[in-house]
Amino acid sequence: MRVKKYTVLCAGAIFSLLVSVQLVQASPWAAVGDMQLRNDVEVLARHGVISGPVNSWPISWKQITRNLSRTSEIDLPQYVRLAVMRVKEKIPGEFRTSVRIQATNNPAIVRGFSTTARNDLDADAIAEYNNSDSGTTIHIQGGYRKGNGEDYAHLDGSYLSQDIGNWSAYAGAFDRWWGPGREGTLILSNNARPMPSIGLRRIEPKAFKTKWLSWLGPWQWDMFLARMEEDREISHALIAGFRFTFEPIKNFEVGFSRTMQICGEGRPCGFDTWAKALIAGGDLENTRGNLEDPSNQLVSLDLSYTMKVGKDIFLKLYGEGTAEDENGKVFLPFRYARLVGLTLNGPYGDNGAQWRFSVEHSDTISTEFWFFGKRLFNVIYEHGIYKTGYRFKGRSLGHSLDNDSKLITVVAQYQNPDGWDYILKYHHAEINVDGTGGNTVSLPNKNIDIFEASVQGDVGFGNVKVDMRHSTDGIPSLGNDGSFTSIGVTLTTSF
Repeated sequence: MRVKKYTVLCAGAIFSLLVSVQLVQASPWAAVGDMQLRNDVEVLARHGVISGPVNSWPISWKQITRNLSRTSEIDLPQYVRLAVMRVKEKIPGEFRTSVRIQATNNPAIVRGFSTTARNDLDADAIAEYNNSDSGTTIHIQGGYRKGNGEDYAHLDGSYLSQDIGNWSAYAGAFDRWWGPGREGTLILSNNARPMPSIGLRRIEPKAFKTKWLSWLGPWQWDMFLARMEEDREISHALIAGFRFTFEPIKNFEVGFSRTMQICGEGRPCGFDTWAKALIAGGDLENTRGNLEDPSNQLVSLDLSYTMKVGKDIFLKLYGEGTAEDENGKVFLPFRYARLVGLTLNGPYGDNGAQWRFSVEHSDTISTEFWFFGKRLFNVIYEHGIYKTGYRFKGRSLGHSLDNDSKLITVVAQYQNPDGWDYILKYHHAEINVDGTGGNTVSLPNKNIDIFEASVQGDVGFGNVKVDMRHSTDGIPSLGNDGSFTSIGVTLTTSF
């Protein structure tokens, strides 16, 4: 069993603050991983209960809850009112504790927004203290993982945050999900372990008051600086991330994201290096190992729009393009990975049940101009200097299938009035299409069909999810070769 140095330091800092904080009510963020909550948030957003962008997670609880008290005055369908009730039940107070235990005989190959076990056993416990007067939050999350060659305790998910006006400064290690995708996202996801980081994010996405910028509508900003692990080609490289999202038209959301892998052992890290990286001028192609290249960068544009297409039926269309390089001739990003999807959702009857159907396609083979142009392998998530790539502890920071892979997912979901979800899901995954490069999921090319069925809902002692997956082929490096069936169980309970 091993505990990293930053984990010990984080625990000490948390304890020293914990003994000095007076506990009152508040909580900054709803975490990545709860797809039921994300579905409810999107339902409330399209009905005007939640204002502002909702494609960046963690998402502020203040943004979610600002108008919940007014819902009794609004004419809302029954399934929307039940969504309001479910959200209210999850709002943390001045003190929160919970436990989550996940067990499976085979961890999922495809990792979407929902938290799934990364190991045969993945257990976590959370204790959270909040002070609404000072705006201070202390979130302690510790756990234990066993399986897939790992056996250790950790403090992943822990953080400290301090509100400063409408901004929150934070330090810790927690998951982020940037983009509208549900089964994958290209620039920053919960696929890898969370990196220890410091950052600043906006709490509520209020619009600019000046007439020159007010057209942007409600907007959100998040930025962070994270430190990567020692055991990699360039030890302790840094990751800087920036995301700006805005909603110029109701239910039309635009997101710009940028990440930079920079510094590290033996690499320059001075003012000039940061200035060149931020300006990002010139054709510094990522795979050639140009020593003048100050950083390994990704830039992403994502769009989503939700519209009404029938009586109480809503369609959400979304797309994301993430570029690995910059074209020195026209100063525009090029060499793109891409993701597109749609979701249909509406009530089932008048008693509060609802259904949801979604299709999503992602492709991490590089294309010069988003959907068009020459296709190149071993570009996305790779770099000629940072040879370990855009990865942390052996997992891609972006899409769960890593580079040069394609994924098509079809999902059908029914939720009854009691909040129980019944989900059927199909994945067609083409992993590491060219069979070369640094793909961390599979070195050889693999084409796999995955069929999933799951049920999730509240029982007397917590929330339980049971899922069954059948894969037509396996990944030898993960201990599977040939077809196999896996079962997973997740139990989450709060005190």
